[in-house]
Amino acid sequence: MSRSKILIVDDDPYILSVYITMLKHDDYQIIEADDGIKAVALAESEMPDLIIMDWNMPIMDGIEALKTIKHCVKTKDIPVIMITGVMASSENMMTALKEGANEFLRKPFEKIELKARIQAVLFISRSNKILREKYQIIENNSKFTRSLIEGVPHPLVFYTTDGIILGCNRFFGDLVGKTEDDLKNKMVYMQFAGGLDPIHMNTDMELRHGRKAVTYENRTGSNELEYIFSKNLFYNAYGEPEGIICVMTDVTEIKKAHREHTEIRKKELVTSSLHLIHITELNNNLILELSKVNNYVNAEGSKLIHKIISNYKSSASENVWKDFEVRFNNVYEQFYKRLIQKFPDLTSGERKLCALLRLNISTKDIAAITFQNPQSIDVARYRLRKKLNLGTEENLIDFLTDIDH
Repeated sequence: MSRSKILIVDDDPYILSVYITMLKHDDYQIIEADDGIKAVALAESEMPDLIIMDWNMPIMDGIEALKTIKHCVKTKDIPVIMITGVMASSENMMTALKEGANEFLRKPFEKIELKARIQAVLFISRSNKILREKYQIIENNSKFTRSLIEGVPHPLVFYTTDGIILGCNRFFGDLVGKTEDDLKNKMVYMQFAGGLDPIHMNTDMELRHGRKAVTYENRTGSNELEYIFSKNLFYNAYGEPEGIICVMTDVTEIKKAHREHTEIRKKELVTSSLHLIHITELNNNLILELSKVNNYVNAEGSKLIHKIISNYKSSASENVWKDFEVRFNNVYEQFYKRLIQKFPDLTSGERKLCALLRLNISTKDIAAITFQNPQSIDVARYRLRKKLNLGTEENLIDFLTDIDH
């Protein structure tokens, strides 16, 4: 294997000599430049395997030189390590990454750190070059594969396990507003609206480790459309992961329709709740009238009336709750699941109270639905707050509303 050629760019002769000293025992061919313009020229003429570029330089600074190199078809694939000053901000580093830098180092740094970064970037660059060459052959010789990619009626992009785009279909290009040629060899994670979103990198990491297809929802695009991301690995001839293919399905209209349907169900649930409260009040009046009969019967009759009232309350409460709970679960599908996951020690009665409070039903109406007095509901609310570990300033209903969001 031929020696790797490294172009080192810095306007300070002493710093250049430090680099050479650090790397003199390694088998690298070193070339130098003391400003950005010379760096761009040497990059085109020498085609180095790696460029180490200082940010702050006269004539043309490092970031401008980086932009020029990355916008040139001939030099765009040359990896660049950006060197920044000790006071460089995270925004500076993000700017460098967005413009195509592969790595960055903040001065001062140790020799071992510089060598490690150089070795890592060269290794990734060689690997990506091999992959690009392989997929260039596939692209040039497989019209059938290309037609399949273009035939998918959704945005599709495939990239290396390190996130470097190898290709995409026209729908993905339209989504991000770039051509496939512009996207190739760029970092896929920087193409979505809002820039670097950790969810995409995290799910890819999960995919690489678990080697199982992953699916998740996220917003992207200039209009913040809602997409389902479906990702899977593709492998080389040795059965090792070679890259990731991602298909994005626009579910914006479906989600909108679902939300509208949910809103209708919410209104129906509120109407149902009011109806149940009205029925409960009628039942309570019936029980009250039945209680008055006690004044006209003997002890045996009084005992029978009390038994009837008790059984009626139990039966009525159960029937009222079953009907309400079915309607509630149709609207808030995840509420109970998430509530039990977070607070598994809640009793059945406390879960019911949570559902009624989630609808912002008053204490008086909750008492009517559950055949209890308002004072008992106040006590139950107090105990529920303790179980949910709520502070005195936290609103119970707001807390319950946030559970299924």
